[in-house]
Amino acid sequence: MGTVFCKMEGYSEFSGKQELPEMPRQVLHLAEKALKSLIDTGLPDNLSHLVVATTCPDSLAPSLGQTIIEKFSDNLSSCHAIDIVQGCAGGVTSLILGSQLAELNKSSVIVVCADAARKSTSRTSPLNRIFGNGSFACLISYRDSDKGLSMSGSHQYKGLSEVVNIRLGHDADQVISRESKTVITDPRKHLGLNMNNLLAIKLMKKAEQFYIDFVKRSGKPDIMILHQVNPLILKHLSAVFKKHQVEFINIVEETGNIGVASVGVALNSIKDTINDKKVLLCSFGTGGVITAGLWNF
Repeated sequence: MGTVFCKMEGYSEFSGKQELPEMPRQVLHLAEKALKSLIDTGLPDNLSHLVVATTCPDSLAPSLGQTIIEKFSDNLSSCHAIDIVQGCAGGVTSLILGSQLAELNKSSVIVVCADAARKSTSRTSPLNRIFGNGSFACLISYRDSDKGLSMSGSHQYKGLSEVVNIRLGHDADQVISRESKTVITDPRKHLGLNMNNLLAIKLMKKAEQFYIDFVKRSGKPDIMILHQVNPLILKHLSAVFKKHQVEFINIVEETGNIGVASVGVALNSIKDTINDKKVLLCSFGTGGVITAGLWNF
């Protein structure tokens, strides 16, 4: 028993400058960019679930998954929507869950990862220019084969939960009251995405040991795709993993950091070369979490 990625599509927009388009319901708009091509080429009859991941949804309710099903009701109305909002680590989590659901139910599952990552940061923040916007969508189907997810794992590291924070939520009123003088002119500075560089470095130092422990159980991959954090961190991690003799995918210069979609868009960029390869997908960030899955393509 196993699963296969029958279709996949990625979309990204990035500029080293501040100018990227912004609009209402932008995460939904980005999700459509990748999802529509899957729908236009036809979906199987045994579609059971829609698994959706994002970091900053357009709204908490209705969820991104619910708005996608409403938008594409003619094609997806029979799907059960599952929304994952756990930051960058949610990208690989959604692919793991999609693969598991497809195998468990002997069905097909659509996974969509979308983030308007640039829009989630203040324009005055140095972080703003390393982020892009984008989405990834794939169709994962059950097959009687040895392909698919062979192993997954996740670890949340103590003391690193604040590596990335987004203050929107029930406690946001405290931030708004405290920062009332400036929150109106620059709300994203206080309520948008912020990253603690010191904690980020500490989390990155955990990455190699996580990999070593993982491959002891899974076996060595042919290809490794990590969350496309930023050029400096990816350059460092590329050097770290060079000694492990695994092909390391780095497209951050072309896409920027697009949150939950970053690993998927990187996978899509090499989709024509991964047949019969073992590919390790690994995302990390919010919550001090590293999550990985190994797929046989």
